[in-house]
Amino acid sequence: GFADYLPAHDSMLIPVPDGVTDEIAVLADPFAVSLHSVTRNPPPPGGRALVYGAGALGTTATAILRALYPDVEVMVVARHPAQADLARAMGAVVVDSEPAETVIEQAAAWSGGVLQPTPYRLPMAHPGGIDVVYDTVGTTETSEVAVRLLRSRGTLVKSGVNPPARWEWSPLYFKEISWVGSNAFGTEEVEGVRMHAMEHFLQLVSDGRIDLSGMLTHTFRLDQWRDAFTALATQTESNAIKVAFDFR
Repeated sequence: GFADYLPAHDSMLIPVPDGVTDEIAVLADPFAVSLHSVTRNPPPPGGRALVYGAGALGTTATAILRALYPDVEVMVVARHPAQADLARAMGAVVVDSEPAETVIEQAAAWSGGVLQPTPYRLPMAHPGGIDVVYDTVGTTETSEVAVRLLRSRGTLVKSGVNPPARWEWSPLYFKEISWVGSNAFGTEEVEGVRMHAMEHFLQLVSDGRIDLSGMLTHTFRLDQWRDAFTALATQTESNAIKVAFDFR
């Protein structure tokens, strides 16, 4: 997407319905990534899900959970005010991303987890009350907070990527947590229908079941790429969530 032209084979092209605007269609990629992580590791009926991060992947994961699993309670950990506002508009409970101990305290209280003090470490909810965490950030802190909040035999889904580092992962052992990776997207099954994840997105938008209005906050011309990256690097000031180049 950082060029005027892009070669593609016919089999790679997915037509956009006339009723879907370019501003919405451009969100098909992050939506597809999140759809892959959620459909491979769905929350249980009536369960509780935590979405860690409220950027492009976190916002689309929240939209998917609200549309496909309406009986599941959703909490979102958001870093920036604009992200938090959009998550609340989607019906999620929102907590600030810092400090980590406060995230654990608030998420445990929300989910019914019982906090156990751990000397020199973050507290652990045992028993925990969250069934699945969709970690769209993928840092050591998000991983460590997630495993301390999950219930026994819960699932931590890693769809965000950050440089590797050490973290205190003993809750993986004590709670028998499943830690799974989720990479990119492909053909997914949604409500008994198998097709490409981006086709699912366009269908759900056309049916009025997914509304990501307001997620694309900034567009730039290609020669304004420095401004585009600056908007993303200063999200607290810019209120950026998703940034795109506009070739029209």
